[in-house]
Amino acid sequence: MKNYFTRKNLIGIALAAAFYFLMLFTGLCLDGSFIFLSKDNPIALMATSIGFVLVEPKINGFIFMSLVGLYLVVFVAAIIYEVRFAVTTKKNPNDWRMWLVYLATLVICLLLSFGVGFLFQLPFNAESVKNVFSYLWQCLACTAIIYFFAFIIVAAGVMLVVNLVKIDKPFKVDNKTPDLGDEPDTETNVAQSFGDVAPVLSQGGIAGGEGGAIVASATPDEEKEAAVKLDDREKVFPTLSSIDSKYQGYTVEKVDADEITLKKLCDDFRNWLAKEQKLYFTPGVIRAFIAGFSSSRLLILEGLSGTGKSSLPRYFAEFISAKVTFVSVQATWRDKTSVIGYFNSFSNSYQETEFLSNLYEASYDPDRVNLFVLDEMNISRIEYYFADFLSVLEFPSSEWKIKLMNMPYDFLPPAHLENGCVRIPTNSYFIGTANKDDSTFSITNKVYDRAVTIDFAERNEPFTVDEKVKPVVLSETKLNALFEEALQTKNNSLSNKELDDFQEVCDYIKDEFDVTYGNRILNQMLTFVPVYVSCGGSKDEALDFILAGKVLTKLEGRFEDYVKDGLNHLLALIEKKYGKGVFALSEAELNSLIRKL
Repeated sequence: MKNYFTRKNLIGIALAAAFYFLMLFTGLCLDGSFIFLSKDNPIALMATSIGFVLVEPKINGFIFMSLVGLYLVVFVAAIIYEVRFAVTTKKNPNDWRMWLVYLATLVICLLLSFGVGFLFQLPFNAESVKNVFSYLWQCLACTAIIYFFAFIIVAAGVMLVVNLVKIDKPFKVDNKTPDLGDEPDTETNVAQSFGDVAPVLSQGGIAGGEGGAIVASATPDEEKEAAVKLDDREKVFPTLSSIDSKYQGYTVEKVDADEITLKKLCDDFRNWLAKEQKLYFTPGVIRAFIAGFSSSRLLILEGLSGTGKSSLPRYFAEFISAKVTFVSVQATWRDKTSVIGYFNSFSNSYQETEFLSNLYEASYDPDRVNLFVLDEMNISRIEYYFADFLSVLEFPSSEWKIKLMNMPYDFLPPAHLENGCVRIPTNSYFIGTANKDDSTFSITNKVYDRAVTIDFAERNEPFTVDEKVKPVVLSETKLNALFEEALQTKNNSLSNKELDDFQEVCDYIKDEFDVTYGNRILNQMLTFVPVYVSCGGSKDEALDFILAGKVLTKLEGRFEDYVKDGLNHLLALIEKKYGKGVFALSEAELNSLIRKL
């Protein structure tokens, strides 16, 4: 029930309750017998001045009026929570089926209020019924008039106080937005932090748009000049504003998840792929894929075309009832505008992308896992178009924000934009598929270090699944709880001896080839290994995955004379420490490098 106790809901019910109590007081004032109040009370005088003839409803009429008012409050509360139920269960509150529910609620409340009210009407005759309905109509009409003017007076008073307090501040409080007389802040080109800068194609800032089209993006001065004229957020951000309307300001707080362990999740997902989709993956690939979410927000599925790289995230989203967004990367992409759009100074509107709208909508449903797939991500340089994301995701999650544009001080943006920035919700995971051929760019170590990379080197052999496997519902809360449980399980973590043995291998690589890994990879390893073990794997398999994907890949392209002997010695060291065939991925990578030499 926590999802339904929101401030807006309670405010709506409180306003209805206030109307009810005002109606009771009005009813006492309009009693024609004037038992409770004198006939000179202001409400009775107002009623007679507008032509009402006051009647004597007696106690029976007052009970009838009270019941109608009470069920009016019940009706308002029911409608509020029916709308909330529709939003929570991903239904459209304006769907015709929901309108039938609203109508049925109205009919039930009317039948109950009138039906129970008539039971108190003794004697039950035409005159008493006429008096009761006249009394009810007068109470409703007078209460509505008083309520309306009282609301106007209270609202005006609140606005006066608030604006007096903030009289020296702009209407939209935005400490990061400069005054009109100031020069706009210049955004830092985050791509520079990765050692690459996207080429400028024109003075106006030409950037690759979605779908590979070349589009004009405004300079900061042009953007600010146009932004000052903005007055309608539905024209500037039509898609984001429609998302606000869809959720009506509500946030879906919880997804009811199934009870499942990481090992069962991996086993069931692998078997479901084989049985239902005829896709076959090794247990290690599935374990690395799921464990990868715990240690990095970016997964790279790299390898041969046709090995299921794109299908894996698509069907994983289907299997766990997550949302997935596919974006086909284009060769013309040069900066973040290709991913999240740009402000068009000619149309005074923001050119929204599907990626942006789904990222924005994810903040309304924070307990649902959202996967964003960049298909063929290395057909353009990742350091150009995804640089802002790579940088921001290194920060604490409270700072996961991407700048869209500078907002004018008096412009009311979509509800979940903060100072012109879109937030990356913590339920968002980014997956890139990458082919290895001459038509693509190589992925740099700077990107590899931040990502978990899974190599799809070959097609897997089919296998038969006899048992029936059903998809599950996995929420962001449940997924994080499973990861946390894995990390807290002592036997899953690496012991000091296991760390020392692995460090000895890495020290040899550093001394022989001057290749090492930093704290980022170490932190990923300390998270990845326990989760991988909980997924049903072993510590050696997890360490093998880290060594092959994070360290040995940095030896690609080394053709010095001493490298071949060093690789042979490294292979012997791994076999001595762990046994032959235990570090299968690392041994295969080393043998491949040796053959190239």
